[in-house]
Amino acid sequence: MKSVWLILFFVVAVSAQAQYGEGRYTFVFLNTNPDRAELPKEQVDSLQAGHMNNINRLVKEKKMIAAGPFYTGGGIFLFDTNQEETEAVLNSDPAIAAGRFKLEVYPFDLMQGKLCTLWHMDEADVEMTTYYFVRLMPNKDDENIDAVKTNRYTENVLKDLKRKYKDEAELIGAINLNTNEGQLVIYRSDQEGGIEDLFREHELVKKGLMTYYHKQIYFPKGVFCEN
Repeated sequence: MKSVWLILFFVVAVSAQAQYGEGRYTFVFLNTNPDRAELPKEQVDSLQAGHMNNINRLVKEKKMIAAGPFYTGGGIFLFDTNQEETEAVLNSDPAIAAGRFKLEVYPFDLMQGKLCTLWHMDEADVEMTTYYFVRLMPNKDDENIDAVKTNRYTENVLKDLKRKYKDEAELIGAINLNTNEGQLVIYRSDQEGGIEDLFREHELVKKGLMTYYHKQIYFPKGVFCEN
């Protein structure tokens, strides 16, 4: 599995920019398509092989920063390209073109920390590890959500994570999806189930203005410049 999701690039640290504007980077959710066609195993394996080959190609072209699967299915891409440039290459992935995933594509900025590419590293030297991944999503059915700067409330949660939960968890990275599409938090913890209560107590979650999910992800270590 390690070779499937490795990212091979040279280390370039990029300082966090709390601009929350158009976004230099693009985040892609690859959500498993529940309506995907039932295919023979040989065809599924072929699509998966093409999927991985395409990831490696985009990495070598220095367009993709990182990729990783959720343990429950689906996964994520991080691109060092803007949204238009990212969308132009996504269908080059045979699994995406075949409808195996439903995509969500968002420009993003960093809320906390830095991004480091791993482009200089040999594949065998890139360590894959397990993190907790939290996605906080605005409730689009609530007419009040458009007036709320959701990232400001999530910043308070990040402060609590670093202050109150410093012995239970370590913040790895935090992302703001632009145009008020919510935030992503990546952290590590030795506690089974992580510290989900912290996100359940998010002020906007409690008010019903946001929802969230909390998963584990298999991801290259060092993408957020962590040790």
